[in-house]
Amino acid sequence: MGTNGKAKTAVEGRRALLIGLALLFCYSYFFYLGGNWNVDSRFAQIYALAEHGTLVIDSYPFLRPGGGDAARFEGHYYSDKLVGPSLLAAPVYRAAREVLSAAGLPERPAVGYALRFTNVVANALPSALLGALLYLFLAQLGLSAAFRVWLALAYGLGTLAFPYSTVLFGHQLAAVAIGLAFILLWRQRDEWSPRRALVAGVLLGFAAMSDVMGLFIASILGLYTVSLAARQRGTTGSVVGRIAPLACVALAVFSVQLVANWASFGNPLTFPHIYHAQESFRARHTAGLFGIHLPQLYPLYQLTVGPWRGLFYGSPVLLLALPGVLLLGRKWRSEAIAIAAAYVAVLLIHSGYENWTTGSVFGPRYQIVALPLLIIAAGPAAQRWPLAFRALAVVSIAFLAAVTARSPFVSEELGNPLGRILGEFAAGNLQHGNLGMLKPLELDGLASLVPLVIVVAALLVVLSRQRDS
Repeated sequence: MGTNGKAKTAVEGRRALLIGLALLFCYSYFFYLGGNWNVDSRFAQIYALAEHGTLVIDSYPFLRPGGGDAARFEGHYYSDKLVGPSLLAAPVYRAAREVLSAAGLPERPAVGYALRFTNVVANALPSALLGALLYLFLAQLGLSAAFRVWLALAYGLGTLAFPYSTVLFGHQLAAVAIGLAFILLWRQRDEWSPRRALVAGVLLGFAAMSDVMGLFIASILGLYTVSLAARQRGTTGSVVGRIAPLACVALAVFSVQLVANWASFGNPLTFPHIYHAQESFRARHTAGLFGIHLPQLYPLYQLTVGPWRGLFYGSPVLLLALPGVLLLGRKWRSEAIAIAAAYVAVLLIHSGYENWTTGSVFGPRYQIVALPLLIIAAGPAAQRWPLAFRALAVVSIAFLAAVTARSPFVSEELGNPLGRILGEFAAGNLQHGNLGMLKPLELDGLASLVPLVIVVAALLVVLSRQRDS
């Protein structure tokens, strides 16, 4: 590589780093204050694994027996969440807990602070990394650096990736795994790398054991991988030889979830929802196929453009993925088909799910896993219609920033949660914890966001000054 090539690579690396830092600071600035069943159940699972090496959550100090997202089996409580994110987070929690306990902090505060720190390392950091890598990867589409910066920030701050990187559900980690796996698999087009295939297999397996939608998208990307392997030179046997290691690794990683099921409920195919502690929730998940029926028209409307749970209503920049996937398909047909199939599958499954409204949270969270693929599809459309793209990106970032600052948790009964959130945000009614509220600043309302704006603005100024040699 010549001098100019090395200089350009260095500039690209600095840009990616600055994007990652800006996203990480945004995600880490906010923290969970409690009160959500899903997050509390995840925290209980992390606590049980790290403190006692078990999936039984009876000893979690903040457990609410008989309520929340918990399963009950043979006299014990279990989290009803897939185990992937908790296995990743448990070592981080344990290390933080040891440090805080050694510093003399009592048990309950130490547990709470350790869990907040765990979200930063095990959720916010991977999400910020994905944003940085998306910037680098989108060069494969022939996009300029400016468009790639905009797209990376539009994904990181203008979609549900923003609020769900500040609270530890399983969806965003599954999205990170899917996004990274797709980036690796795309690179297999030109040169098949066994090592790259193995890493992609680990990521696909992790996505499948982190989120149910991750399982479906991982399966679709598995078929995409078969098409990639078949295009490589070689015999049919060599295609099998390329695919087999990836498939075996993915299945081995996913089998950890089956082992967890077996250890908890005596059957590898019995998932926690079957024994949900609340009868009404248990009935939802045992109806149809694990709670899934045929797609329904009204949920399809509300999950796309409707004001109640619409993905495109809250993140209009993602509308560009619709024409974008057609533009992408002109040169990268297999990739466009994989992206379209992944999103359509998620949308149809979501619209047929008993609990399609997703609870007292903002947006269609079951679609989060597909968002990295949608932002990639939006790339060609962004370059085709730059003014529309920038306008939609700014609106999306404004919407999701308000959502995150006010709180990702909203009443399930609100018909237009975004409208309510924007009103409360304008009034300074911020219910999500943020660093500006803490000592020594102790700022209130919108003033608590001033440090965030200053730091991110400074990072973006430095980013704008990174010029190619």
